[in-house]
Amino acid sequence: MKAQPPLLDFAFKLVDSAVSPQDFTLILHFDQPPDAQALQAGAKSACEIYGARAKRETPIDLDAFVNKPFDLHLGYPIKQTLIGSTLATRFHHVAADGLSAALWLGHQLSVAYGLTPPMHSAELSLRRAETSVRRSQFAYEGACDPLWTCGRATRTGIRRWTTFRFDATDLRQACRRVGGFTYSDLLATCALEVFGQWNQQHHRNGRPRVGLWLPMNIRSRSFEGFGNGTSRIRLYARYSPSASLLDKTRAIRQQVSWTTEHGEWAVPELPLFTRLPSWIAAPALKRYLNRPSIDMATGVFSHADRWAGDAREAFKHVDRIECIGLLHPRQSLAINAATHQGQTWMTFTSDTGLLGDADIEQLVEMYKQQIALARKELL
Repeated sequence: MKAQPPLLDFAFKLVDSAVSPQDFTLILHFDQPPDAQALQAGAKSACEIYGARAKRETPIDLDAFVNKPFDLHLGYPIKQTLIGSTLATRFHHVAADGLSAALWLGHQLSVAYGLTPPMHSAELSLRRAETSVRRSQFAYEGACDPLWTCGRATRTGIRRWTTFRFDATDLRQACRRVGGFTYSDLLATCALEVFGQWNQQHHRNGRPRVGLWLPMNIRSRSFEGFGNGTSRIRLYARYSPSASLLDKTRAIRQQVSWTTEHGEWAVPELPLFTRLPSWIAAPALKRYLNRPSIDMATGVFSHADRWAGDAREAFKHVDRIECIGLLHPRQSLAINAATHQGQTWMTFTSDTGLLGDADIEQLVEMYKQQIALARKELL
């Protein structure tokens, strides 16, 4: 009997298209960049350990690199280019999730800087749930509202991004001191508040039904295994609008705990569409995901806090991080954060046809206002 492809890999391959490319890019800016030849040696070693083929691209500007068509038929799910002191690496989601990308880069940089790479198993083992719910008890009746975009907007598949940073040390310490939620919970709640306020400003037709699409690590061993070890949960703005930001964050922690316990993150083992040829399965899956009743949330949010893992020494010369996210067909904004050396770098990724420069500038400012409110309530 022919082996079935891993479900997550299969799904990302099926929904990939020119207007919704399912890859993401990590951009590392160095204060002391490694030598190009040493980076090549590190990439070769990482490929040998983790089994994913990588291709070195001729240096081009970052916009062109991020938006160049990613043809999976060429067999290189990882592509990389070095532009001055900036290393940009694209990972297609059929091969890797964000943690796997960090493991791969940590190995590469360890070799490039002459360090001993951390010993990680390349074998990926996923958690299984005894029972699982398809929807959270906090979900709305029906799907979340999409993020507002101009009515004439058309998806192009061309991504723009903007990144800003803020100090994280005091906020993380304050979250631990106050208790009841994590720093990641706080950042997720800020994103949810931005989505709600944005839709409220543009719709003005009652309380927005907004939610977050939140990746969740489902590895059996949390920091081991190369591939797709990430599922998702969905979080909703079900708290009182007049509550403090801290109480809203506690409500989000309650949702995270509930969905974790009840297995909303669980991945079905052998759905029917994995047995079908892709020319039948791809349009069927896309039609299914485009049904109005399917809840794809309002936008994507993720935060990588301990992403460097055992390779912290290899990342010590990284002084800026940008995480350019993928956008599912029914999502127009992804917010991807990474915390490193006491700084949180927050990257907003959007489709150029759906949100304009002024829109992104306003959304970023709204998020900064939420961080300012968090400082006021926590510190």
